[in-house]
Amino acid sequence: MPAVPDRRLLVLRVAALVLDMDDTINQTDRAMRAGLRCATRALWPQLGEPDRERSIQEYVADRTGWFDRFARGEIDFEEMRRGRLVDMANGLGVRVDDEHLRRFESTYRSAFAEACTPWPDALALIDRADAAGVPVAVLSNSAQQMTVMKVRRLGLEGRFAQVFSSDQLGAGKPDPGAYRAACARLDAVPAAVGYVDDHLRDAVGASRVGMQSVWLDRGGRGEGPADQPAVASLDQLLLEHVGP
Repeated sequence: MPAVPDRRLLVLRVAALVLDMDDTINQTDRAMRAGLRCATRALWPQLGEPDRERSIQEYVADRTGWFDRFARGEIDFEEMRRGRLVDMANGLGVRVDDEHLRRFESTYRSAFAEACTPWPDALALIDRADAAGVPVAVLSNSAQQMTVMKVRRLGLEGRFAQVFSSDQLGAGKPDPGAYRAACARLDAVPAAVGYVDDHLRDAVGASRVGMQSVWLDRGGRGEGPADQPAVASLDQLLLEHVGP
């Protein structure tokens, strides 16, 4: 039977806590769509709204896997963004060049940053970690520059012990090396580190290296394996500090 999150509290007894950024701390899906609406209006003002929304959905879905290729270190951030934009343009039957990419990046980044909003339950969890004396770090598959920007936009500068990203660590989730590198830099063994991610694949990846991993199933889908702890809200997580 799949794990179905309920409303019971889950206590993590940890020396440190690592949180995913996108859609765990930041409402990234919402911010992406806001950025994409602005960018597509700048590039293709003639598009009708149904076509615009379909193209945005295709960009977000990333069926070619450009973002995962970036997270694995196969391509750089610019190539990833270019690939996703070209795929979106191909779906609309139009071509893009370097000038389109420049305009897209400029418009998208500004609108995305403006739309970044923290999940309230993430802020409350970070406050509980502070109160319990548990240091909190971020582990993201995005670029370090983008991850730090999100931290700043969310007003969370100074709240994290470390901010890790796939291009900084040389490995991205669910590669075991990403989790182990984060734990090593926090000077803690995986078994003493809590981990929370809204992406089931990445939560399972953390479990496999021995971290106290929790899948944040905000939608209540209940599609996880039975042995993967899951919650529907970060409000269900309590923290106790262990170790030095």
